[in-house]
Amino acid sequence: MNDKCSAGTGKFIEVMANRLGVTIDELFDMAKKGETVKISSLCTVFAESEVISFIGKGAKREDIAAGVVDSVASKVATLCNKKKLSDKIIITGGISHNEYFANLLSKKLKKKVECSKEGRYAGALGAALLAKEL
Repeated sequence: MNDKCSAGTGKFIEVMANRLGVTIDELFDMAKKGETVKISSLCTVFAESEVISFIGKGAKREDIAAGVVDSVASKVATLCNKKKLSDKIIITGGISHNEYFANLLSKKLKKKVECSKEGRYAGALGAALLAKEL
């Protein structure tokens, strides 16, 4: 979830994976092997320009991927820290199965973040439960 744009979402990851010419899973595999480069923009369009610039400068794709994933984890952690967090945190959405992202987010939040096989369906399940109540 985010407050203003796609910079803290799976869509951001999808756009950056496309820019690097890889799938989302390949982006995460690359990120595991990279050294994080700083993606400073919180805007998907401007961050994409940063990625293009890194590519042009010859930065390793693994380092760029690590920067992309770190950028999203940082954004999500910032938003999470605006709320009182429970002791049990579970990722929902399209990357809810990704252990690498869960571990990175755990480090940023200083709390255990868990993956869920069903996490990608959380929004649909919630909508169905709300519709049932109507």
